Amino acid sequence: MKLDTKALAIAAGIAAAVVSAACALIVAVAPEFATNLFGNVVHLDLTSLARNVTWGNAVGGLVFWGLGTGVVFAFAAWLYNRAARGAA
Repeated sequence: MKLDTKALAIAAGIAAAVVSAACALIVAVAPEFATNLFGNVVHLDLTSLARNVTWGNAVGGLVFWGLGTGVVFAFAAWLYNRAARGAA
């Protein structure tokens, strides 16, 4: 089975951008809750790290995570297709 590299990269990039937007929204609406939640996820005390969401860093996060994830998944699909072709 061959993966469609472009489709996987686009889907992964969009999914990452949606998650980034949801994260920014949570931090903007409930910063204390977000700090506690994400601190529990990474097993660290993040209470001393105040984070204010601005439009600039929200859009920057969307672009970075969207494009970055798309590139990583495109590379993973390319590697998979090469490995699958060699195994056949």
